[in-house]
Amino acid sequence: MIKNYFYRLLVVSITVIMLSCSGNNAVEQTEVNLPIIDSDTETELTVWGWNVAAKALMETAKTFNEKYPKIKINVQEFGGPPQLYEKAGVVLSSGQGIPDVMQIESDFIQTYSETYPQRFLDLKTLVPTNFNSIVDPSKIPTSYDTEGKLTSIPWDSGPVVLYYREDLFREAGIDPNTIETYDDLIAAGKDLQAKLPNVKLTGFSFTQDDGVWRTLMVQNNIYYLDTNGNITLSSPRAVESMQLVKRLIDEGLVLNTVNWDTGIRAHKNGEIAMSFNGGWWGGTMKDQMPEMAGKWRAMEIPAYTQGGVRASSLGGSTLTITATDPIKQAAAWAFIEHSLLNTDSQLLMYEKYGLFPSYLPAYEDERFLQPDPYFGNQNYNELLGKVTKNIPPALYNSDDYSDLRNVAVSAYEEIINNNSDIQETLDAAAQQANSITGRKIIK
Repeated sequence: MIKNYFYRLLVVSITVIMLSCSGNNAVEQTEVNLPIIDSDTETELTVWGWNVAAKALMETAKTFNEKYPKIKINVQEFGGPPQLYEKAGVVLSSGQGIPDVMQIESDFIQTYSETYPQRFLDLKTLVPTNFNSIVDPSKIPTSYDTEGKLTSIPWDSGPVVLYYREDLFREAGIDPNTIETYDDLIAAGKDLQAKLPNVKLTGFSFTQDDGVWRTLMVQNNIYYLDTNGNITLSSPRAVESMQLVKRLIDEGLVLNTVNWDTGIRAHKNGEIAMSFNGGWWGGTMKDQMPEMAGKWRAMEIPAYTQGGVRASSLGGSTLTITATDPIKQAAAWAFIEHSLLNTDSQLLMYEKYGLFPSYLPAYEDERFLQPDPYFGNQNYNELLGKVTKNIPPALYNSDDYSDLRNVAVSAYEEIINNNSDIQETLDAAAQQANSITGRKIIK
């Protein structure tokens, strides 16, 4: 039941002030001012999220209700993104059973917002005017759809760093400060393995997950598509990124960790000395391997060449508004603003659940800047914040992202497991992507 019937006049005006996600096309937008809500507003919101993210929203709902005590937040927890997406596809297609707020991964937001544009509220006139400068810059391209509609607010980010075993590096005589390029890393890895023959430099899965390749592509300012929606899978920088993945394997430096659980064990058992991972991995380490506190450190990833970019992104998610009732939309926006564009809420979710903030002002808070005991009192958060601000804005996605991802993963597996020629395999993958999507291939 809704007890607050005090509506502001809905003002509809056409503007041409917003740029599209590519940053260079002005488009007409419709501005709709939502109803005013206050402490007497009574309504109920259904929010979809998965595992720890859902739990984090349950926490921010408590502080939200201090201001809006009559707005009930029902968070429906899913086991993971696949379970949520399976149901999301059904309800967004049918229009029945759609929640009011939905969590979607940054990589997949455009899959849904471009396929079902009528289901997502344009948040552009609700956010602060400086929105694009107060959130993770790598999330901006995927937050807008191809019409310039702001369909999502970045929640947590995945700034990629190298997590390394300080004790193993020290035992092998490796100074991490000397590792500035991937050539340096490979040389250090060979030295480490020569002195510690039962330890691999790093580990990742050779099947099903092209995460390291995606990390290296973003660092190289390339991805599956460019800003104009053209296929870049076989472009020189995509090829160069895959060559680096293959070189690490061919040099004998990589343990095939096969899956998530095997990867956890490899970190815990000392089978690997470092790993490429997003900032969310720090929370996983603290949760899954608390006994290793003090042994791990983090550093910027190496550059392709001396002085080059040492930042990338892997993972992270967003919140969207799929409510249709104006009061629910207003309440949903207030909840998202409270949870995601609020330093206290972002730091609460980071401290309790390891969700690294996409909200840049949180990086200036003294609580965020405290040394981290788990990482040997390193200024771990400060490092992640620095990396986040330097991530290249390479993540341009689409409604057919899932198809592109499947093609890319198949090519990755073919190259890694069957030693297929990189250029030929990626050329074939680009052709397959072209056949599926009709998109143009560029190099």
